[in-house]
Amino acid sequence: TLADPSVVEQLVRGMTAPQIAELRETFHSFDGDTDGRIVYAEFARLLVSLQAGLTEQDCRKGYAEIDTDHDGAISFDEFAVWWASP
Repeated sequence: TLADPSVVEQLVRGMTAPQIAELRETFHSFDGDTDGRIVYAEFARLLVSLQAGLTEQDCRKGYAEIDTDHDGAISFDEFAVWWASP
């Protein structure tokens, strides 16, 4: 899965400390309630800020794909893998 710990470790290993700090800062900027997870409303706000121009259906589909453990929220690990993917 995308949030497989080995995938996240490889991703982080290839990043500098400032890049990891910037990624965490980006994650936290969209984690509105600061609970360490991005819920759908926060994710939709992220996409609007990126001017992605996606439909509601596209947003929901993307959210479901990023939430690889299907717990209803995006963790930092899931976010990191998504953010770094092409």
